[in-house]
Formats: sequence, structure tokens, C-alpha cells
Amino acid sequence: MASVWKTAGVGAAAGLAVPVAGLSGLAAAGLTLILVLAMVGVGPARLSQTSLWGLLTSELMLYLLISLAIFTLSFRFLARLQARCQALVGKLNAQQGLSFDAEHLLGYPAPAFLVFDSRNRKLAACDVVNDAYKLHDFSWLLGWQMTWREVESMEMNGGSRQVNRTGMSVPTFERTVRAKDFAIELQTADPQRPVLSFPMSRRAAETWCARLNALFNG
Repeated sequence: MASVWKTAGVGAAAGLAVPVAGLSGLAAAGLTLILVLAMVGVGPARLSQTSLWGLLTSELMLYLLISLAIFTLSFRFLARLQARCQALVGKLNAQQGLSFDAEHLLGYPAPAFLVFDSRNRKLAACDVVNDAYKLHDFSWLLGWQMTWREVESMEMNGGSRQVNRTGMSVPTFERTVRAKDFAIELQTADPQRPVLSFPMSRRAAETWCARLNALFNG
């Protein structure tokens, strides 16, 4: 049970690390640009600064350092996790004499992922937290599909309509359907876990669908 909770915890941390790294990186880039412009006398930041020392000790610099620290920690966590995943695949290849592709991990950055060997028609379910793996033939995977959830909302369409004779008008709305929460869903021959789902972006899901088609049907 402890290993399950540990895997879930690492998975949650990995899921948060990706957006956190992206947002903190954007924030750091924006704050750096503001500080550079302020140093050359451009932008609103220069109005409140009388010297370079004042600029370097300002709140902007503090926010920049915080953003850089968060980005560095998130990036290092993801880099170490990726290195551990690739090391586990390398260990698997060495022990079993197989050719699993460590560059394409279905499920990464989650600590539990699938990896494929098209030459020997094998796949492995790996758990980097417990440094464990389980081998399967390609026949273990019965099928796959891209899934998503549709959300309806009312949005302004840019037009307006007149509501009375005085000419008063109000904006018009239209119903919009958006797709979100994309994932790759696998059907397996395991009666205990017949369905495996890997959340990811729409582009990544489309890429993995094409990759699986190439691996299994190519």
C-alpha cells in the first residue's frame, strides 16, 4: 500500500511540475524583460527607480528570483524523473536482451508508463518509483482510442440585437461546445485492469494514436 501511495504522490507531483515549470518560466522571462528595459530607461519600472542598486533590490527582482527558483526546481524534478525512466528502460533492455525505445514513453511524466519494442513485438509496464517492470506480448494490448470530454458554454458571438423601440441593444450569445481532458485509453487482456487511461494534450494524444498504429500495424 505504501508503494501505491508513493507512486500516486510522485505522479501528482509530476503532473503539477509541467504547468508550474511553464508558468514560472514565462513569468521569469517577462520579469527579466521588464528589468532589462528599466535598466536602459524604458518602461514604467524606471519611474520608481533612481539607481541600478534600487532596481536590483526592488520587488521586481524579488519576484524574478522566486520565479527562477520555482522554474529550476520544477525543471530539475522533471529532468531527474526522465533520467530515472530512461535508466529503468536501459536496465530492462540489458536484462532481457530487448530493444525498448526509451525516447517514447507512453504516460511520461507519470512514474508508471508503457514502453514498446517493435522489433520483438513486446511492451513493458514500468514503475520507476519501485524500479519494477512487467513484460507483455503485443497481443496483451487489445485496442486503443483517443478520448475526451465535451463541455458546453454560452459565449458572446460579437453581435447584438435590439430589445425595444428606443434602439437599445444587448449582446447576443451562442452555445459553444469545447473538447477537453484528452487521453489515450487502452484496452488490455488483464481482467484486473482491462482499461488503462493516460491523460495528455490533444496533440500528444493524436501523435500517440498514430504511433501505436505504426507500431502494431506497420
